[in-house]
Amino acid sequence: MKKYLITAIMLIAGLSACKEENFSSMEYYKYVLYMLSKEDYNVYSDVFPYSDGVATVGYFSIGCGGSLANPEEVTVYLENDTVLLNKYNRANYDIDTSKYARLLSDNNYSIETMQITVPAGNIEQYVKVAVSVLADGLSPDSTYFIPLAIKNVSRYEVNPDKFNMLFRIVVENHYAGTLKDTYYSMKGNTLNNNGEILAGSGIAATKLARPISKNAVRIFAGTGPVKADFGIDPVLAKPTLPELNKYGITLTVDASNRVTITPYAPFGSIEVEQIDGDGLNIYAEERNNMVDDTVTKYFYLRYRYRTLKTPATDTSPAVYNAWVFVNETLKRLEE
Repeated sequence: MKKYLITAIMLIAGLSACKEENFSSMEYYKYVLYMLSKEDYNVYSDVFPYSDGVATVGYFSIGCGGSLANPEEVTVYLENDTVLLNKYNRANYDIDTSKYARLLSDNNYSIETMQITVPAGNIEQYVKVAVSVLADGLSPDSTYFIPLAIKNVSRYEVNPDKFNMLFRIVVENHYAGTLKDTYYSMKGNTLNNNGEILAGSGIAATKLARPISKNAVRIFAGTGPVKADFGIDPVLAKPTLPELNKYGITLTVDASNRVTITPYAPFGSIEVEQIDGDGLNIYAEERNNMVDDTVTKYFYLRYRYRTLKTPATDTSPAVYNAWVFVNETLKRLEE
């Protein structure tokens, strides 16, 4: 009886070993092609800097899923998707078309080929596809997409939920980005006409900075709409067009880190004049200590601005509110 029992146990153990061995060498899942995305509505974001006319290369990925590397070469044929962008806009903004994400213009990007090869035995189980993007001229306030889809494949199947993708173009420069909003804390004072600090004139705010070119950012003048017409903190609400026209200013940094301050909107309703001096209207990166190389980024600014009170007419000139003199230090808030 014991002999038969031992034989049975050995037989079962042998079968189990065979099954375990087969499990490591057999494909138990289908090979499925898909567009890699990280967010809702199959969005994949990549960051592109403003670059003075020079295109920057970014990437998206096509995956080939399975428990093992695909044994055969696969050709994936891509096309421009015509469905997903509309779904994204309607789901996020309904009928408010002013907020709709935009198609990136053909003049701003190129993809070398829409026929992608996934090589046989591809251990990484995905391939990267290069996209050349020219970010210059893109607005930091708009969302831009390149909508793509898998048209067909030479073999295997395509994931019906991941066959298309919205490739999002995110702009940045050295001073601010848009993948995550960039904020600067501001501390300063208002001044009199002689440039002297007024008693009890301390001001403070947290300012949203948006990149608008390779070496320029946009902020609000002074405390912006916080103490003015709108009565809201700009940190808690995205800038509106009227706010940008009335309070938006541009800080342009040159090669020597000198800052030029100008109105953001060429035909807006703000006038601004910078007041230069030693240590004023400059950008600086200062080491936090002598132990490591971490730095804190600053703008040291002094300027005056005034906002439009009454527009000009055929019979009378424009009337402006009184000049506001500002001395402020902006410190970038890092995560």
